[in-house]
Amino acid sequence: VMVKHSQNAVVCTFFKCLSALSNAAGRGPRLLEYLVNLFYKHLSGPNSDGQVLGRSLFCLGLLLRYGYKLLAASENQLDFPKILELLKRRYLRRDDFSLKVRAMQALGYILIAKPDFMLQKDILNLIEASLSSDVDYRLKIQGLQNLYEYLRDAESQLTADSTGKPTVPYATNGGSEVPVAAGAGDTNICGGIIQLYWNSILERSLDMNDQVRHAALKIVEIVLRQGLVHPITCVPHLIALETDPVEGNSKLAHHLLMNMNEKYPSFFESRLGDGLQMSFRFFETIVSNHNVVATNMKSNPIAFVKPGISRIYRLIRANRNSRNKFVHSIVRKFISDSRSYPTIGFLVYCVEVLASLPFTSPDEPLYLVYDINRVIQIRAGAIEANLKNWTSMDQQQDVVGQQDIVGQQDVVGQQYMVDNVMHEPGGYPDQNLADSPQKMLNNSCSTSDVDMAKLQVSLICLCFQEDCHDAIAMQLLLKLKRHLKMVYSLTDARCQAFSLKDPPKPGEAISKQNIPLNINNTNISLPSCLQDVALVYQDFKTLLREDSMDYVLYTSATVQKKRLTPRSSSKVRRPVAVTRGRRGRGGRGGGDDDDDTDDDDWTGGPRVL
Repeated sequence: VMVKHSQNAVVCTFFKCLSALSNAAGRGPRLLEYLVNLFYKHLSGPNSDGQVLGRSLFCLGLLLRYGYKLLAASENQLDFPKILELLKRRYLRRDDFSLKVRAMQALGYILIAKPDFMLQKDILNLIEASLSSDVDYRLKIQGLQNLYEYLRDAESQLTADSTGKPTVPYATNGGSEVPVAAGAGDTNICGGIIQLYWNSILERSLDMNDQVRHAALKIVEIVLRQGLVHPITCVPHLIALETDPVEGNSKLAHHLLMNMNEKYPSFFESRLGDGLQMSFRFFETIVSNHNVVATNMKSNPIAFVKPGISRIYRLIRANRNSRNKFVHSIVRKFISDSRSYPTIGFLVYCVEVLASLPFTSPDEPLYLVYDINRVIQIRAGAIEANLKNWTSMDQQQDVVGQQDIVGQQDVVGQQYMVDNVMHEPGGYPDQNLADSPQKMLNNSCSTSDVDMAKLQVSLICLCFQEDCHDAIAMQLLLKLKRHLKMVYSLTDARCQAFSLKDPPKPGEAISKQNIPLNINNTNISLPSCLQDVALVYQDFKTLLREDSMDYVLYTSATVQKKRLTPRSSSKVRRPVAVTRGRRGRGGRGGGDDDDDTDDDDWTGGPRVL
């Protein structure tokens, strides 16, 4: 059985029985010591038979896992560092991948018996290397399986201790000694070990391979059950895994989120925004792996995301404040600041998510329209004024003193920021976009007039790209608002009358039409020259103008589109743009503190153009 049986589970059970029988017979660890020495000789000798070496690694690991307590009581103490060094030197660095996985498995069995070894730097590096993103998925799975087996062993020991079941004593040198856990049941060392590897485990939970994700998710489940880490640390990853195209993974993630929402609702709600951003990065990873996404999803990749987002929303839908916080956390992503600039792709993803939420009462889409109106009210005037300034600057052809902007367009086309400024997944790096040309200036030993002109044009390019980025974000919100009004038959008067102070009417029916969101005709490319800014400006102005038209214009394709004059009683002034300075951040119409605006402080209302 030990050498020839093909089923690993049978061999594993054999060594369990062998260790138990040796314990019960009271003959000491002599048989186990003999077997350990036998397998060690096989592994350290010149044997080149891969099958024999693989079985020897497997058996040695099982012997040390299940027979450790007997072997520890022996007069001939085991040299664990020597065995670990053999595994590292001869097998974990081999080209033979099957033997490398077997050696990793044997290492895991040994570490269950001696968990304190996982705190050592060399073992830490070995395990971290097996969980890195660039290794073969089979090695990742084995590394995660080792940690999972260790946690299961620790949990079973804790369960046995809590139930108070007496353990069977065994003879040791004529005496009697009660066996204890091999360190696995110590919650202090268990928590410390998991926290060392927690970040790597969470990274693998979003791996491209679905088996790796499942192995990592099982570890997250048992860690949360034992309370070994703070639960808030894994909320974004679980939210992202709700959108996993593999049903088993998404169901397990949803189960864990349900439990967390019941116990710690504040933790869950506070990380919803981070979870959405992480789900977008996960979405990009999955879409790039064409083997994972089904054929019917390739034409509409966002399709596999919508069910998961809907399940998350249903968890919090019963509480009005919670669902409003969830919606507001997504809408806030469209408001950029000097530290974070979400990519246009991420904003499109947010629009798709908001449009797919399973609203069941009129209060829900009305709040979303209300929140969009607030952002537009605060931002639109300043953005439009800034774009108008850029358009005027292009017409005057006076950008940097004596430099003519037309003559500089080839420089703008060549400078690096146009191509690389928006390639961070989910957003820009945490730095001001104008920092890069400044670094370029600081790093140059001498700056000629031509270099200064290039830097000035680079700065100008970054500035108008920021304003165009904000304008495109507002356009997406305006189109989402139009879509919501069509789908849920919301009139302008009803949207204006909505107030958070009014309680929702119980039992109020909601009508919904099956109209797909259409943002395909939105120009989401950032301009590379001032001439292109004019196009963004015109698109933005058109949408703002249409936003103050009557609701019928959006729903009926048969009605001739014509401009309707807004009622004078509903006119509200648009925020006045502050005069721009060098960069013009003051021209964002009070946007520096809009994130802290209370829902009750804004009364809503249409804009006057």
